[in-house]
Amino acid sequence: MERGKKLVGMEENLAVVMMRVRRSVRTALRDAVREVGLTQNEIEVLLFLAQGKCNTARDISQVRGMPRSLVSKAVDQLVRRGYVHTQQDQMDRRVVRLKLQPTAQAIVERLLQARKDYFARLCQGVTQEEATVFYAMVEKMVKNLDAWERLMEKGSRAV
Repeated sequence: MERGKKLVGMEENLAVVMMRVRRSVRTALRDAVREVGLTQNEIEVLLFLAQGKCNTARDISQVRGMPRSLVSKAVDQLVRRGYVHTQQDQMDRRVVRLKLQPTAQAIVERLLQARKDYFARLCQGVTQEEATVFYAMVEKMVKNLDAWERLMEKGSRAV
């Protein structure tokens, strides 16, 4: 019974903490490159490209959950600034590949360092045992989210 009570209170706290973390990490990233004048969407596109997992606006949109129009606008601005290069895919001309330019390297490094510093401060005082429990909990939540999204997709296709 005690466990159920803790979970009910956790819902509100988890939502509030997640929103605060999201808002404050975004502020830290914007502050790290303030003089460059990047928008939040431009910052996120740069960070996704730096990871090397996504190299199209469509991929970034799907993985990040951002509307394609916002990703496209950010990409257009980054191309204009010379931070990103676009190239049509050789196999499928409809696909446009994105590549970070060397001019973006210093900005990306500052963003990555700012994010690393932010999370180091955020996790200050967290023990290894607490981190292990947290990661196990997050892994379960991600699995639950994946299952829920698959269920929702099935429901929307049935309509």
